[in-house]
Amino acid sequence: MSGRAEATTVITVRFTVFGGVSARVGGTTTEFGPTRLGALLGVLLVDAGRVVSADDLVERVLGEEPPPRARAMMRTWLTRLRQTLPGLVERDGAGYVLRVEPLEVDLHLFRHLVRSGRTADAVRLADAELLSTVDTPWARQLRAGFSDELLAARLDHADARLVRGEHAALVPELRALAAGRPLDERIAAQLIEALHGSGRAAEALRHFEVVRARLAAELGAEPSRHLTALHRRLQAASAPRQLPAAPKPFTGRAVELAELDQAPNGVVVITGTGGVGKTSLAVHWAHRAAERFPDGQLYVNLHGFGPSGAAVSPGDALLRFLAALDVPRAKVPHDLAGQSALLRDALADKRVLMLLDNATDAAQVEPLLPRTPHSHVVITSRTELKPAHAKTLPLGLLPPDDARELLAARIGHDRARAEPDAVDTVVRRCARLPLALAVAGARAATQPEFPLAALADELADLDAFADDDDVTADLRSVFSHSCKALSADALRLFRLLGLMPGSDIGLAGAASLAGLPVARTGSLLGELATANLLDEPDPGRFTCHDLLRDYAAELALEGERDEALHRLLDHLALTGVEAGVAFTPTRHRPDTPRPAEGVVVTTFGSREEALAWLVTEHPTLMAAMAHGTPEQTWLIGWALADVLDRQWHHRDLLTSQQLAVAALERLDDTDGLGRTLINLGRAFGRLDRLDEAAAALRRAFDVYEGNPAGQAAALLNIAMLCPDDRITEAIEHTRRGLALYEECGDLYGQANALTGLAWGHIKIGAHRRAVEYAERVMPMWQAMEHVIGEGETWDNLGTAYLGLGEHGKAAEAYARSCALFRRGGDLPLEAAACDRLGDAHAAAGDAGQARRAWRRAIDLRSQAGLPADLVRAKLLRLQAEG
Repeated sequence: MSGRAEATTVITVRFTVFGGVSARVGGTTTEFGPTRLGALLGVLLVDAGRVVSADDLVERVLGEEPPPRARAMMRTWLTRLRQTLPGLVERDGAGYVLRVEPLEVDLHLFRHLVRSGRTADAVRLADAELLSTVDTPWARQLRAGFSDELLAARLDHADARLVRGEHAALVPELRALAAGRPLDERIAAQLIEALHGSGRAAEALRHFEVVRARLAAELGAEPSRHLTALHRRLQAASAPRQLPAAPKPFTGRAVELAELDQAPNGVVVITGTGGVGKTSLAVHWAHRAAERFPDGQLYVNLHGFGPSGAAVSPGDALLRFLAALDVPRAKVPHDLAGQSALLRDALADKRVLMLLDNATDAAQVEPLLPRTPHSHVVITSRTELKPAHAKTLPLGLLPPDDARELLAARIGHDRARAEPDAVDTVVRRCARLPLALAVAGARAATQPEFPLAALADELADLDAFADDDDVTADLRSVFSHSCKALSADALRLFRLLGLMPGSDIGLAGAASLAGLPVARTGSLLGELATANLLDEPDPGRFTCHDLLRDYAAELALEGERDEALHRLLDHLALTGVEAGVAFTPTRHRPDTPRPAEGVVVTTFGSREEALAWLVTEHPTLMAAMAHGTPEQTWLIGWALADVLDRQWHHRDLLTSQQLAVAALERLDDTDGLGRTLINLGRAFGRLDRLDEAAAALRRAFDVYEGNPAGQAAALLNIAMLCPDDRITEAIEHTRRGLALYEECGDLYGQANALTGLAWGHIKIGAHRRAVEYAERVMPMWQAMEHVIGEGETWDNLGTAYLGLGEHGKAAEAYARSCALFRRGGDLPLEAAACDRLGDAHAAAGDAGQARRAWRRAIDLRSQAGLPADLVRAKLLRLQAEG
């Protein structure tokens, strides 16, 4: 729980009506229990200090149809109560009064605390049902009225906790309240705030849509102005803001900025030579124009002119954009055309700016173009891309005055004014290229005591663009000048950074590349950043312009290249294994070699840390596989297999496993080859290439000869490929897999196989046999504390019982599976189980329970971003029949 700890208030209460009725007098507590005497005291305590008539006492204690001698009975109980609590119960006219201070009664103290704003103390006080031992119409009505008081206090308290920032801690409580009161807009607003404040913006916005749909369907109403305003505010706050930091300083380009300002929504392509400032112009303008695009700004560096293998594929860029727009993975198709169409749908009514930086050709950008009325795309490229209906904006060299201003902004205007000739020389020798001016300016800024003329003379005496074609020579001259000022270790690190296979690198990766301690490497990276030879776009991630990296690679010494690259790939492979194990602890850890000297191997304390590393390093790991030794390549493929599958990067999953298989074919590692062939089969299956999937899995089975657990895993994966018309074949593969798992004593494998057999027998209508398999596997999952496995087994039991016509057992089983999937945090599985729970209640003739289960299923499917039309159709049929 976040926020400040609440102060604990010590409350002295002499009388209670929450839970059982009790009285504490003189240090002695009397519990009255479910007695008439307790009921009488409870009635008087509710109206402490006020007269209650004799008739009201009879009705409240004995009900609306009291026995004939009710008044006499009441007098007897009053006498006994006076004896128990001497001096407190008095006769007053035609009634009786309990002479106590109201704040000595927990109910009245509760109300006082609420009025005083001490809702935390009030809610803690009302921790049991009001007058729980009294069951008369009056008591029931009193409890119903008080439940609204208590709810209001809880919601007041929730408001206070939201102000204190306790969003994540509030989500479970508010979700439970919302499930019980789905049309309560105050609860809905608080849950939306809590979800958004705990980093679950997509869930927050989807819950608003759920509430809006339910209000329309059940009340024919729209959300209140408060809820609608909250939705608009959170929508704006949740919009993706992916632009890199605005370049500082930025000067000039007034003509080009005006053209960008005046261009209508569509596509603009900024073209020009490397280092001319295309990205700086695009990013500067994008920040300036951001208010025109309140629904967000999307950015991707496509690395079209980076090292081989570093270019971002259209599919990967689409997945990044869809994730930024909170499109659930379950809705994302496998094919590029489907993903492109989904992006258009997601942006259909949004005003979004998209910046596609460093594109290589039209084929790379065309699938990313939304072509929607309110979206606007800016592309930068060294080539003249010509997407349909795009405006081209050529970018030439900085005008001389702008180039001088850019250099002056970096070295200081006073210094520039003092040496105007030297400024002109530097500008000329930097070819008026912003990249070269930035590097040269950084060099000058680090040596303010040097005359600028001396620094200008250090540059090669080249007349930039004398023949309009020697930009690279000018840049190398400037880069060489800046490198001369580096320390020996920083220059060595700069040379080695040219070898990195991806577009950026982490601190541990850079340390491994250099073979230096992490702290020392961090200092050297800082020196390179100060010299403007390196950028740190995100904390701990370092990159540099591809022209700088090309230059660095040219400087790398022959004797240091191979060892440095091997150390970096060792870091990626071995850290990847650590991340893979932390991400999926049930996977069998592969054998790994000792790291080379100087390699940093990072370990992870949680699944979330491992996932963050794998996602960040995904492009680098993919690029690295082509450069590694066979052992490094297959270990990287192993590390990527699960995360690429779960993140829906199925094309990269296929590529990585194909490379890993090719590497393992050069190694004597049958276990590694077998498990990688299973991953390859899974990748083919995800892409609906079923024949190739089956071939890979059959080969895995053959490779695993003599390894029963490996062959069993291959058989279970083959079974999952079987369509519905080949279920008996799937059952036979699973049965053979179970026998092999039993042979080698693999309990986890046995549980998977038994669960598969229960499901398979359900599919062929053998429900009694399915129950037997489910009951056999249930204690195994429970012993392993495998929540999802246990949930799937209860789900299978529910379906089997439903098939047998045992509707009560089916409903109970589905209810258990719902609870387990909720514990496991799997919304799609919980939604499916709730849907089937509704089926079971409907089959049993309980329309009310069916309606509740189906509504819950619709809510969950909406939260997960899944279609709910089929469940809604069931609700409509039920309403029509009722």
